[in-house]
Amino acid sequence: MRRGDTATVVVAAMLAVSMSSTLGLVYAAQPPTSVSLSYASGPPGFPRLTHAVQPQKSIHDGVFTADQVEGGRKVWDNVCSECHPMDIFGPDYMIGWEGATAGELFEQIQATMPYESPGILPANEYLEVMVFLFSLNGVKPGEEELPLDTAQLHGITIDGPFEWAGGGR
Repeated sequence: MRRGDTATVVVAAMLAVSMSSTLGLVYAAQPPTSVSLSYASGPPGFPRLTHAVQPQKSIHDGVFTADQVEGGRKVWDNVCSECHPMDIFGPDYMIGWEGATAGELFEQIQATMPYESPGILPANEYLEVMVFLFSLNGVKPGEEELPLDTAQLHGITIDGPFEWAGGGR
């Protein structure tokens, strides 16, 4: 970078964040907790600025309740277990979702299950099944109920460690 480029980059970053907020490209529900700026891959003399909103919580932060787990177990027993053995959703399954958000997993389950008629269940039941899957993998419930709010779900990272807690494997 040449002298003066730093100030230009800072001003450009401020404009980019301001414009994206004005255009509604930033979640209005909550401000980002961290923003990372990158100068990589821009044309010569014009660094490309990117900013990424980092998830604010982890699934290990007690983001769901024991009652939600129990609700998910009931849905699992009545609907999901007709096609899926429980043990295929152990740590190997969860590792495949590591780094994604709870919102992404929730949307995937809702869009694809049950297989014969995806999306037929009430949204809270999809949420409870996801929480049940977390609990099968050793994620402990807390006091805070996981809200049925996609923006908030996208702020929760799926991360390990995962340990099978489903019994009878």
